[in-house]
Amino acid sequence: MATQQTLSLHRSMYMAQAIRDAIRVFDDFATFAMNKSDDHYVVTISDVDPDVDGDLAGEFCNFALAHTIERKRRTPK
Repeated sequence: MATQQTLSLHRSMYMAQAIRDAIRVFDDFATFAMNKSDDHYVVTISDVDPDVDGDLAGEFCNFALAHTIERKRRTPK
């Protein structure tokens, strides 16, 4: 039985490109789909590799948030 997890990432905290970067990096471990919904990006994680140990969703969110911060720091004000 395949399990699926849905993340709701607020658009004020996460940049779309940073989420896409995270999807690209983590795509060896699971299948990801991203959509916009009101003030959130909704990321669905499915088909997680059974060899993955730990909190894939948590690591994914941390990566996306860190890359959002890096991108915002590089953006001229």
